[in-house]
Amino acid sequence: MALEDSGFDVIGEAEDSDSLLIMCQGESPAVVLIDFDMEQLEIVRLIESLLDIDPLVAIVVISDLIDGQNETVLAAGARAFLQKPFSMYDMTDIVKKVQPVL
Repeated sequence: MALEDSGFDVIGEAEDSDSLLIMCQGESPAVVLIDFDMEQLEIVRLIESLLDIDPLVAIVVISDLIDGQNETVLAAGARAFLQKPFSMYDMTDIVKKVQPVL
């Protein structure tokens, strides 16, 4: 996986939003990538739920560009929006930019 090859620790992949929330409660990731096929309102609710678990988590939403979606997810608390299609370099670069500095 490109993120692991770039030195990031990947704790897992979730199949759906419920699995993601459970995983985040147990693992406390620094960065969460959301690439689910969901309605915009569902993504906003997921972002809010993730921030309820950890207000410092950096959330990156990956999606096809839908009018106004990137502004909506950023307003909901996501730190970045990555538009499909993208390169693995784009993904690792955005994760580097949003991850907390320890």
